[in-house]
Amino acid sequence: MPPQTDGARRRVLVTGGSGFLGQFLVDGLQDSCVVGYTYLTNAITEGHADAEPFRADFTSGEGVREAVLAFAPHVVLNCAALSQPAACERDYAAAAAVNVPRSLVAALEALRERERAAPLLVHISTDQPVNAYGRSKLEAEQFLAAAWPGRYVVLRASLIYGPEPPLQRVGRPLFLQFVERVLAEGQPTTFFIDEFRRAPAAARRAAGAGRAHRAARAAHAGPGAAVAQLQARASPRRSAVFVGDIVSVARHIIERHAAAAAAGGAAAAGGDAAAAAAGGCALAGLPHHTYNMGGPDRLSRHDMALAVAAACGHSPDAVKPARSADVQRGYVSPPDISMDVSRLVADTGIVLTPFHAGLIASLPAARARAGRDGGGV
Repeated sequence: MPPQTDGARRRVLVTGGSGFLGQFLVDGLQDSCVVGYTYLTNAITEGHADAEPFRADFTSGEGVREAVLAFAPHVVLNCAALSQPAACERDYAAAAAVNVPRSLVAALEALRERERAAPLLVHISTDQPVNAYGRSKLEAEQFLAAAWPGRYVVLRASLIYGPEPPLQRVGRPLFLQFVERVLAEGQPTTFFIDEFRRAPAAARRAAGAGRAHRAARAAHAGPGAAVAQLQARASPRRSAVFVGDIVSVARHIIERHAAAAAAGGAAAAGGDAAAAAAGGCALAGLPHHTYNMGGPDRLSRHDMALAVAAACGHSPDAVKPARSADVQRGYVSPPDISMDVSRLVADTGIVLTPFHAGLIASLPAARARAGRDGGGV
């Protein structure tokens, strides 16, 4: 099937589709798109996935070209990654082999030559440019600018959180679920107070986050709140993003791609050189090709753990503060990676999910408590 058919459902290939983010994309798009996905060792076998599986090894490139040419996607959502920072530090070559999508772009070029139309590549990147993982992702962005201009969109995501995967379990612990479990057991656990995840004021306003809520939370925190505020002003900052927001952004980009393809012209032919030179993505009808994909709240991991305790009705006594600088993790943690997501909000109009609402959507205990208290998302 050719990758551009006006009026038909978009054919979307999710690489790394059996991972955490990949499963949400497969599940969230299969009703409106024809979905395929790649996997390396864990095909989706437990949940209902109306999606075509392809085994592909992005380290060696084995199976990548075959998957792309067989499925002939309109859009590729590239979630395949080696994302463990310590593993990337140990072997940068292996990290770059997966995280810099050379074999994928070569396959897309072969498809473009065959079909005379270029697929759109949406690439998941990161907010951490200073360690080996972040450097490999930055190298990927530079590679795409040179090798696939005007035909890609980069989404720089921070810590991604959400409910359990919709189709099957993944082989790693999920942060929110880990926190809720140890708090339910009353198990004392340390969480960093000096790594923050946030988005700027414009995004907070878009998400409806107000000063009153933050003031109430600080008052509830007791006398340690003033110390925490002083630490926050001089600490690293990041933006935790709800997984459902990434699905919403991906859906929005796919819809814009369909509209651009229907309009014909340069976008349907494979990319507008002028738009690429100006920093845009012609295939998606977007004025920019790189977007920060973060959430609206400024939170450390310690803040997140306290928020989980409050949302689920657990005692906060098990939440113990720690400094990341005092822990040897085998990789550098960025000093300041706060994210300005105003471009994303302006270009897509998507309202980002506040962390409290994300907790209710993610954790059954928080959802049950919100229902009893008459609250909700």
